[in-house]
Amino acid sequence: MNVSGLKGTVAQLIAHLGIKPEPAATKLAEYLLTNRLPITKETFRSALQWLKAADAAVVGLPVIKTMFIQQLPFVKGVFDALFTQSKGEPFHKLLSGFRQQLQDGGAVTGTASKLKEVLDSLHVAKLNQLQQIGLQKLVTTWVNSDSTPEMKSGAFSLLQKTGFVPKGMTESVFLESLVDGAEVRSGIPENSAIDKLHQGLQLLSEAKGGAFAHVEEIEMAINRILNSHDHEKAKLPIDIHSMQRKNISAEKLTPLAFHLLQNAFAEAIATKAVGGKIEVNDLIGYLNMDTEQVAESKGKAAELLFKSLNEPPEAQYARINEKLVLSHVLAADFQSIDFTNGPSVAHQLKEMTKVLGLQLEHALINLPGDDMADFPNDLETLKPLLLKLLNEQIPAAIKEMAEQILNRITAQQILSQENGPIQNLLLTLPLNLGSTQTDLTLQWSGRKTKEGKIDPDYCRVLFYLELGRLEETVIDMQVQNRIIKVTVINGRGASP
Repeated sequence: MNVSGLKGTVAQLIAHLGIKPEPAATKLAEYLLTNRLPITKETFRSALQWLKAADAAVVGLPVIKTMFIQQLPFVKGVFDALFTQSKGEPFHKLLSGFRQQLQDGGAVTGTASKLKEVLDSLHVAKLNQLQQIGLQKLVTTWVNSDSTPEMKSGAFSLLQKTGFVPKGMTESVFLESLVDGAEVRSGIPENSAIDKLHQGLQLLSEAKGGAFAHVEEIEMAINRILNSHDHEKAKLPIDIHSMQRKNISAEKLTPLAFHLLQNAFAEAIATKAVGGKIEVNDLIGYLNMDTEQVAESKGKAAELLFKSLNEPPEAQYARINEKLVLSHVLAADFQSIDFTNGPSVAHQLKEMTKVLGLQLEHALINLPGDDMADFPNDLETLKPLLLKLLNEQIPAAIKEMAEQILNRITAQQILSQENGPIQNLLLTLPLNLGSTQTDLTLQWSGRKTKEGKIDPDYCRVLFYLELGRLEETVIDMQVQNRIIKVTVINGRGASP
């Protein structure tokens, strides 16, 4: 059809549908006719309304085409989801920006707190995350009863490097300084992990001044405190106290001080794990009351951890025992996917799809009867938490970002569907490659066997990655009769 003929047909179509002849309607009609897409009055009106609201016809028109071709429900929710997906803003940036909004934007609901934890588990805003909990991890590695002596010494050495512990101060001297400073503390919440630590250190301070006769006596008193008996009741019977008192050496008291620290951090971490008040940061403040120094130490701890992500193993920025600790912390809390290990990659991808909440509807449909025992775990993932947050009183900026992310997740679900014997899958995940954050998009299509299972002999997998130096890179893997062909494509050309 020539241009003048098309314009005449468009004008007739718009008049026939009873639509006002405006530029947006003309553009939509031209697009539908050129692409030979079905037209009804209802679908035309709906599409026109969505495109006007989106104010981006260049992105919106191909979305309308996708909805027709893939026979998707012609409803606004599907359009919004696919439109947000097509705008192409990196998913990891959306998630990182949302995490920062929740931190700074005043959303203080329980749902917002859970969302921050979920986003942290996806490793978004890694440097920010390292600054939030890097120092905590160094302290807890030092006091953890499961840490090897090498790990303990490495962690303490790193604490000196951050300035949290004064340079040159030995572990025993640091512990002795805690004992000496115990008497001057105030304003500590009763029955908290810090309260028990404080009471215990006070007892050690008294012991240093000759209040007890034997180390065993102090150990019994400390155990009473750790078992939630109060400070006064921790004093022991008079017949024990009537024994000759003596000043007990710091050498014998510092192991008890360390034992108190271990218990305090273990209790605080356990309390946090079951949704209780976060006391780990408060404990760190107890160990070093200089808030400016603690803030500086957090930054330095993050730098050390970040550096260990990027420096080659032979780099001389840390001793062997320090490297062990840095590697342990990163492996436990900031692990990137190991692409050299196939089963590990598969496991990580499956876990991330769960965290995003992509399996929410599947979990709902497959609930066995009234068995809701495992279902709460599915509600603690990103999609259901976003749905819940949108029903709460939250600032407009946070609501807008939540809707965008929800649309991106829903788009992945919409575009992952069965079409007869063909199965399609689209998955976009935030990815950390060393210090670089990017998106991994995986597009898979394949056929099913007669039994309804995925046929491993025939499929096609496309990986899309935005890399620092290679920029946009596509890996195209095609499997035909179990013969695999892999092509790597980017702006610099393709290589089979």
